[in-house]
Order: sequence, then structure tokens, then C-alpha cells
Amino acid sequence: MSTSDPVVVIDHLALDFQTPDGLERVLRDVHMEIHAGEIVGLVGESGCGKSATAKLLLGVLPMPPARIASGRVTMFGKDIATLHWRERELAKRYIAYVPQDPMAALNPSFTVGEQMLDLIIWEACGRTLAAYAWNRRRRARVASARDRAIELLEKVYIADPAEVLGRYPVQLSGGMRQRVLLAMALSGKPRLMIADEPTTALDVTVQKRTIDLIKDLAAREGLAGLYITHDLGVAREICARTYVMYGGTTVESGPTAALLEAPAHPYTQGLLAAQPDLGGGMPSGIPGQVPDYLAPPPGCRFAPRCGERSASCEALPAARAYPGGRTVACWARAEEVPA
Repeated sequence: MSTSDPVVVIDHLALDFQTPDGLERVLRDVHMEIHAGEIVGLVGESGCGKSATAKLLLGVLPMPPARIASGRVTMFGKDIATLHWRERELAKRYIAYVPQDPMAALNPSFTVGEQMLDLIIWEACGRTLAAYAWNRRRRARVASARDRAIELLEKVYIADPAEVLGRYPVQLSGGMRQRVLLAMALSGKPRLMIADEPTTALDVTVQKRTIDLIKDLAAREGLAGLYITHDLGVAREICARTYVMYGGTTVESGPTAALLEAPAHPYTQGLLAAQPDLGGGMPSGIPGQVPDYLAPPPGCRFAPRCGERSASCEALPAARAYPGGRTVACWARAEEVPA
């Protein structure tokens, strides 16, 4: 795999879940591409398929009951559907995950140092339980792990890392806890970082500093980043490109600035209209609700909530190329794009 190759490629993915009633399609025609050193956004309301996509990449979605019905998911140059489970576990070592709530992710009963050293030793032992237990019992690797923990905290610009190692999570601010999680995410020298709305619980000032830090880390460490959010303002700040999901499918994608400046899909337009207006205008919102994964409407998933629906919407639209390096899956835009 060359340095110019994308780290992640999702190509026309269809994902089924095994339920008591049989196989149910939860994702269809999902596409995405992430390169090293860039952050792409995955946006949409809750229940649109963002987490299912992320869990598939993280390797925490059990297969079965999940099953790739069609399309391909390529990570680090390899098709994940063809990997042996040992190879899949090895690939997971190069994926970092930054959760939404840092207080829930950190154990309040242990100091930051205890948690970081455990993780660093676990990574250094190849995530092998026997080797980890031997090293912990004999205090092997502990000194080098402490040096590594201090190095990681310095990478996320924590001023006094040695002191922070001795603190408990409750003794840190929300922004500091999030920085600790970012440092821990870097412990395995990842190539892909998946951040699930990591700034939601932070105030606006700390949120901006955290966004800048994530951008800096992606560029400095050469990480490919997937940033999951429902906030288009945050996506504008951090994401080079954005993929909009609705009803388990990708409805629009493209460079973030162009996509948000002139959204093509009615759903993206609705998301933007629902954002607070600093000029004093009231957000309009989108009528209706996100469809159930297991009982979606026929045809276009957004049609029941769309003001531009027509008879064509009884069939599911495919994503088409759109001017400016974008794609859009919408019958109302079909005449604007090449067949």
C-alpha cells in the first residue's frame, strides 16, 4: 500500500443484520474514502447509520449477525471481508477511537497514570494477555511506559504531564480529560482515528481548542480521521470532506465548504436550516422523524419528510456525480447531474 493510497475505502456497501425474522438490510449504497493526514466528516441525525458504519470499521460489529451483503470495505489496503479473524484483530491495533464522554471512558477509581501505563504496556505486549500479565507482575516495562505516557501527554499540549499522571479523572476539567483520551488514542501508533462527537460535552471555548488539537494531530501524525457529528458547524471547522447519511445510506458527499455553501440534497438543506441562526432567525427544523432501520419506507428514505418528493421517489435513487467533486442521491437533482 503506497502512501498515496486511501487508508479506508467503503465502496457501495450494503450491510445486513440477522434478526429473528431473517436478514434485514440496515446500510445500503454507503460510500466513503479517507486518506492519511485528512479528516472527513460523517453527519446526520441519530439513527441514520453513522454508528453502524463506525463500528464496522472498528471491528466491534460481530459478523455474524452482521454481514456484508454487497460492496467492499477496504482498510489499510485489505478487504476486511476476506481477513481471518487474527488478521482483523491485528488491523484493529492501528485504529484509535475517541469517545463522546471522557468521564464515562476513564475509570474514576484509578489515576490517569495507572490507566495510561496499563494501555501502553498492553500495546507493547502485542495485546497478548499472557505477556501483559507477566510484564505487570514483574514490573517490567513500567519505567519505559511512564516515559511514553509523559511523551504522549506532551503531544496533546498538557503542560505538566508528570503531575497529571498522578491525578484522578474527577480532578481534571472536561477539556483535560478529552486531551488524556486523545493521548491514549495515540498510544498504539494508529493510522486511523475515529472520533465520535468528542466535543459535545465541552463548552464552546474548550470545544474550539479540542477541534484545533485533533486537526493538528491528524496533520502531524499523518492520521486518517473520521469525525462523527450531527453539528454541521463543527464539520465546517474540522473536516476537509463530508459524507451526509440518512436512513442507512449516503445521500450527499463532497468538499465540506462547497457542500455546506450550496447543499444539493433536500436532507442536507434541512440540516442546515435546523442550525441556530446567529442573526436572530428561528431554525426551521425538518418535519417527521428518521425511519426505522428495519422498517424503512419504500423508495427514497427521505421522501416522507421531503418537500420536493415526486412519483420518481418511489424508487431508491443511486448516488450520482455532481459538479465540484461531489455526489448526490436524489431524483430531484437527477437532471442536474450526468447519467
